[in-house]
Amino acid sequence: MAENIFAKSSRLFHVFKDERMLYPEFVPEKLVHRDKEIDELVYAFNPVVSGKKPLNVVLLGMPGTGKTVTAKYVLNQLHEYSDRAKPLYINCFEFNTRNAILAMLVNFLGSPIPRRGVATDEVYTELLSVLEKASFIPLIILDEIDQLVSKEEGEKLLYDLLRTIEFKKTHLGLIIISNDFGFTSKLDARIKSSLGNQTIVFHPYSPKQLKDILWERAEKAFLQGAIEEDAVNVAAAHSAKLGGDARLAIDLLLKAGRLAEKHNEKTLKLSYVKKIIDSSSQHPLERILPFLNDSEKIVLKILAQREEIESTELFNQYSHSISKPLTQRHFLSLIARLEELNLVKSLIVERSNKGRGKNILLNVPKESVFEQLNQKSE
Repeated sequence: MAENIFAKSSRLFHVFKDERMLYPEFVPEKLVHRDKEIDELVYAFNPVVSGKKPLNVVLLGMPGTGKTVTAKYVLNQLHEYSDRAKPLYINCFEFNTRNAILAMLVNFLGSPIPRRGVATDEVYTELLSVLEKASFIPLIILDEIDQLVSKEEGEKLLYDLLRTIEFKKTHLGLIIISNDFGFTSKLDARIKSSLGNQTIVFHPYSPKQLKDILWERAEKAFLQGAIEEDAVNVAAAHSAKLGGDARLAIDLLLKAGRLAEKHNEKTLKLSYVKKIIDSSSQHPLERILPFLNDSEKIVLKILAQREEIESTELFNQYSHSISKPLTQRHFLSLIARLEELNLVKSLIVERSNKGRGKNILLNVPKESVFEQLNQKSE
């Protein structure tokens, strides 16, 4: 009888101890470099422990900055500590209609209802009924909310959830996760008012922080001695260039580890990390562009024409290019964000008879700016 085709793979060398530690849905027992954000979420949801109303929270940041894993980590810890609350994670990319999300919440609260085939108003009425009987406070994470709010019914869903307390004396907590830093400004005034001002911004990880995160995962995911130090360092450095995306760095190690096992290696070598990088090479701007707002794109276009410009002159040119310009304070925040993403950099210069000043430099090839932004506008 012929040997089963999968039998050979079981005799190969392995580098992984538990590769699940590198999966995107994995929530580690300890989160590094997000202490401040964790503390803010704990403050927002601590009232639940004594049966009180939690604060609603909006998490903003680029992909891979730890928004989702931090939200899951805090709510999992809360659920372990108190049976007064239960978390529900919803990805709005997968559940992308008001009806589907309301039905999911009703099912979560213990009342079976089809995801389709029942009118949305009926689903919402059922939600109000089961909320009144619930023995716990539901804490809902709405991830990728941009997928939903771009549609009209997205705002209706948020309004539905936020007004539940008006109909029933019930507590319900929301964590809303968005990649769009201007997300709240696009919402209806009534929704913004109900959401409150609890917004937490997740900044991109630095190369050193990415390295710490990768080692934290690698020690659990790989067999002892089965990964070269340079493999981790280069994976961290590459992800730092692409905007400080920890998720990308972790996935890079997973793919490189599988490639090493495919070649029957006992060690994940640097060469395998480089092969994965080469096979999926993408310019930082190409990856980050979908998450830039109009103001940030205008600044990049101006810099692409000049490459280096005095900060005050850049602000003046920007202000003449947009109908509703930012204040200078918000403009400086915009430049700081582009710096975090490695798209621009600041340079302190000496000016004759004027003392020190600041120049802003483009940190990506100007050809890429013209190419990527022109493609987007076509």
